[in-house]
Amino acid sequence: MTNSQYLKWFHGIEKVLWSFFGLFDDLCDRCATMTIQRVESGDRSDHDAWCCCMIDNQVHDNWDALNTLQARLDPNWYEPLKREKRPRMPGNGPCPALGPCGCRLKKYRPITCTTQLCSKMLAVLKELGLIDAPTRSALQIEDLISLPDILPSLYGVGRQSKVTHDQVQAYVNTVKEFRSQFETIPGNRRKAAITRAL
Repeated sequence: MTNSQYLKWFHGIEKVLWSFFGLFDDLCDRCATMTIQRVESGDRSDHDAWCCCMIDNQVHDNWDALNTLQARLDPNWYEPLKREKRPRMPGNGPCPALGPCGCRLKKYRPITCTTQLCSKMLAVLKELGLIDAPTRSALQIEDLISLPDILPSLYGVGRQSKVTHDQVQAYVNTVKEFRSQFETIPGNRRKAAITRAL
């Protein structure tokens, strides 16, 4: 089990990453809506580009670690998470944490949820000249920028290693610098790139 300081650091990194992902504006909401429309119309083409949370189920894929952490916040945390009644998705989704306003987990989301950029996000970043990477499938943020490999230890999964405050600060600073590059691009250019990626 991970310690309280590590969890505090993990949540601090989560918040910095969420701030970065916030620059994608309404991309996730629009992607989820489009996915629902396609499923309801019976269109199953190009499902690899569908909403991640509709296809994946990170809650159950990461149950042991996630349940341990969420139970610290609320022993009955899973009870309110109910699957929407929708047709079966190509993967094992939709994720039960996906609510009408996005993810219902406010802390300690699985690492993949915290760091993954979908193919649409990658297309936006590539069009804006921020990355030069394939956009056919999702990547983690550490695939795009050099970051200390500390999240598994902070989250309490995999082989544990000692994490220092300097490593956490280096992670935060690097993400903030990447966010700053993204943020300096005018909003109208970002919105146009998002629309083209959908």
